[in-house]
Amino acid sequence: MINTHSMVRLLTISLLGLFSLSALANPAYDDMKAKKPEQVVQAPDFSLTTLDQKAISLSDYKGKVVVLNFWATYCIPCRIEMPSLEKLSQKHLGSNVSVVAISLDEGKEKAIQSLVNKMDLTFPIALDGQSAGNTYEVSVLPVTYIIGKEGELLARVVGDRDWASEEADQLVEAVLAGE
Repeated sequence: MINTHSMVRLLTISLLGLFSLSALANPAYDDMKAKKPEQVVQAPDFSLTTLDQKAISLSDYKGKVVVLNFWATYCIPCRIEMPSLEKLSQKHLGSNVSVVAISLDEGKEKAIQSLVNKMDLTFPIALDGQSAGNTYEVSVLPVTYIIGKEGELLARVVGDRDWASEEADQLVEAVLAGE
């Protein structure tokens, strides 16, 4: 049987460990509620077709930071965050940051095209991404992955965010700086 003193000491050590880890965390990740993986993991590659019938894969973006967003037309929070993803994309046009969206809709090209036209989205939107969604273990929408220049998975952001915000800028700058 564990005595009370040992239990208190164990809990204290555990809590101190958690607090010290959070103190070392980059505030940019915290502000966006971005969860960093515990170890460096390569983001899975995918091969899909975009809305404009072009082949697209993650490996096409090697050397760039990728903001990879999984979404669907039936997901209201996904639709809410799309204009801010467009602003992020436009802000980093021609730089080392690319926004890519993968639709989990199956066979809804007309609905996707209508939404893209209505919101004037210009970043690549891959279609029929259920297989990629399964590979990335997408269980809730929207979910966005931040992928480093060498294809490493840096963060997972669950839920809609304002990607045109100062917090998003800080997250992207932290990633570009290698933090």
